[in-house]
Amino acid sequence: MLRQFDVIVVSKSFADGTKPTPPFTDPSLGWFFVDDINKGFEASEAEWIVVASEHVKVTREFLNNLAECNASFPMVDALAPRIRTAKGFVGAKVIGKKGDFVQIDEKASIRYVAAPQPDIVAFSRRIVQRTGRIDNSLLENFQLADYSLRMLHAGGRMLSVPYLVIEGTPADSPLDPKEYNTGCIRTLYKSLGITAAGKFALRHPLAWFSLFSGLKSLNIKREAAISLSKMTPEMLRDIRE
Repeated sequence: MLRQFDVIVVSKSFADGTKPTPPFTDPSLGWFFVDDINKGFEASEAEWIVVASEHVKVTREFLNNLAECNASFPMVDALAPRIRTAKGFVGAKVIGKKGDFVQIDEKASIRYVAAPQPDIVAFSRRIVQRTGRIDNSLLENFQLADYSLRMLHAGGRMLSVPYLVIEGTPADSPLDPKEYNTGCIRTLYKSLGITAAGKFALRHPLAWFSLFSGLKSLNIKREAAISLSKMTPEMLRDIRE
């Protein structure tokens, strides 16, 4: 019988095989401390897989709330929690009017989103099996955004539920603007195509160079992502600002 949850805690500090003591244990819960999300995916045997950084606190209360959301929204394949910090809430992201990823309003109601915060997300086992592996060639900050957009092509949807909250202190280390623009345009192009990438490039024209560098290999990944796509225009509208 499958476990209810597996928690994959991701940190480069675990590359040496370090395995911290889980904050709590339960027969229906598995813990995996990895430096690569894919290692956790390969080991997981749970119905739902929580991917978390060291900057958030996965507690019993959080998992209980997650279980309630699973029961309330059985057709949803991914949930993007809000992070409660000392300065307020940090939420999931949608595709903004200017073409990039923008955080939803702190007071936003239940809605579909394009990507979670990089520190916390929960995927159903069924959507992980359909979507495949995390693309490690992308910058870490964009790996889950890429996966979430690819998930749309696999027929999955990600929901932000305001009352699904986790405590944390996300790392305050924004990417260099050039790195951000590179990660953003490649992520957008891979799942949403040249129109989405072009809209972003209108404001960041130098990003074109990073897109066309290595475009051949990116196109191979794009074809794999959109082949037999189940994404509808409605699904795309629902993740826009």
